Amino acid sequence: MVHSLYFVGTAGAGKSALTGVFAQWLQDAKISAATVNLDPGVVLLPYSPDIDIRDYVSLQEVMGKYNLGPNGGLIASIDLMSAHLDTLKDEIDDLGTDFVLFDTPGQIELFAFRETGPIIVSSVGGERKMLLFLIDSALARTPAGFVSSLLLSASVLVRFNLPQLNVLSRADLLSETELEHIMAWLDDVDQLVFDVEKSRNQLQGELTSELYRTLQRIFAESNVTPVSSKTNGNLDILFTQISNTLTGGEGFEHFR
Repeated sequence: MVHSLYFVGTAGAGKSALTGVFAQWLQDAKISAATVNLDPGVVLLPYSPDIDIRDYVSLQEVMGKYNLGPNGGLIASIDLMSAHLDTLKDEIDDLGTDFVLFDTPGQIELFAFRETGPIIVSSVGGERKMLLFLIDSALARTPAGFVSSLLLSASVLVRFNLPQLNVLSRADLLSETELEHIMAWLDDVDQLVFDVEKSRNQLQGELTSELYRTLQRIFAESNVTPVSSKTNGNLDILFTQISNTLTGGEGFEHFR
């Protein structure tokens, strides 16, 4: 049975890096895994994808063919991907791996909030699938940035209606104090509100408080896991959470 992981998040959140590193981590653990690049506009990747949408849809070719600029070309390229779903599905089926990791386009709004993204996710990737939403550590340093990232994650959850984990990416860029603050916000909304009011004002603190209490209910059964593609930090914890979600926690032996 294929287990599909879709890595989503804002541009620069580290989706490609984590896709490649986690695929290698799974392979090192003797779990078969393959990667799929779904970004038709990416120039360089930190891994060699097993399946690459650029073989079928190229941003540069679309821009030239339809006389479009970069933004229009990206929109057209994302929409044109839907014409190749049957081919992608056949290629993925031929891989025969336990895990397929999908590296989604850097511009999250083009993938998550246009029709093509949900169509692709619902059409390819096997029976068991989930999303990993990457919260960029650079944005999560401030309470307002942290809550804003969770709001975007909640929007993605609504769009795709699939199991979803929140991942604090590039955690190696955070100081120990910064990471402690972020993890404290997860457990204590009063601390979050206090930090907002300290840096901004009471009104923003009250707004943040109400938003965050709602988000806590939405993500009641999901923690935010800090990971690092640079140090491989907490990839084992991430795998455990993925396993709990997709297989009920059967662990490594389920995939061997």
